[in-house]
Formats: sequence, C-alpha cells, structure tokens
Amino acid sequence: MHRVSFILLICLFSCFLRAEDNSTYSTQNRLFHIERSKNKNLVCYDINVNSSGIWDVSNPVIVYWINREERPGERNGLSAIQKKLAFGYKVTSHDKISATIVINACSNRPIRVVKQNNKYCCLVKINNQDAYLTKIFVKTKSPDSISVEYVELHGSNAKGGNVLERITN
Repeated sequence: MHRVSFILLICLFSCFLRAEDNSTYSTQNRLFHIERSKNKNLVCYDINVNSSGIWDVSNPVIVYWINREERPGERNGLSAIQKKLAFGYKVTSHDKISATIVINACSNRPIRVVKQNNKYCCLVKINNQDAYLTKIFVKTKSPDSISVEYVELHGSNAKGGNVLERITN
C-alpha cells in the first residue's frame, strides 16, 4: 500500500512541476508572448499604461524577457541587438485609440493594438482571418542556431475559435 501511495505522490509531483514549467507568468497587461524552441524563456509584450491607466500610444508596448529556466519568473530587458534585429518593434501609425506596430523580425505582418471591452488586445491576420494574437512560436533549425525553420502565429477569431498559421521561409 505504501508503494502505491509513493508512486502516486511522485506522479502528482511531476505533474505539478510540468504545470509550473509551462507558466507564462501572465500579467493583466499581457498582449502576447513569443516562445522559442531554443529554450523555455519567453519574450513578453505588455501594453504600456501608466499608473493612472493612460495608454502611451506613441510607445504602446513594453517588451521584456521572462526567465523560465535558471531563475524562473525573473524579468529582464532586451539587449540593443535583440531590439534592433528581432524582438523590438516599430510603430507604423497611431491615433488616440489604436496603434499599429511591426515586430522587427517580422515586418511584413502588422499588428494593430486596440482596446476592446475594457481590455487591450492585438489584432492580426492569421490564415487570412482577423484574429486576436495570443502567442508566436519560433522554431529554429537547431538549439544553437539563429536560422529559423518556421514561425507559428496563434490566436483566436471573433467566434472564439483557435486559429494557427505556420510561416516557413
């Protein structure tokens, strides 16, 4: 009987560890994040609002790393190279209620940041459908490579259904 309890305890503990390992450390301001095959760390994109809740449409998004390996939950900024070549963004247009951005590594896919139903979200075309962007996954050719095999855009459509598009070179 004790052996069965011990095995059950180990199974429950390993499930708990896997659940923690999958945490995205979500915030109330999170728009979407980027996961990579290279490691478990995330690049997070949060809406840039001040303490009064006022949105800075000229600098609409805060981008940072979340460590999920060596120091789980630790937040770090992007390096200048990471901003310029990959995970940074440019604002291509904005007004008082929306901003359009492009991520530097994917400048051909504009993302519109808007507030809908008192929540900020990112609108983007996924498989030629208007969708709410939730995640981008980047698969590199090998763990040490900077060469991208494919990129997946994950989101949901207006009806609440999941949409996915895999982009290959």
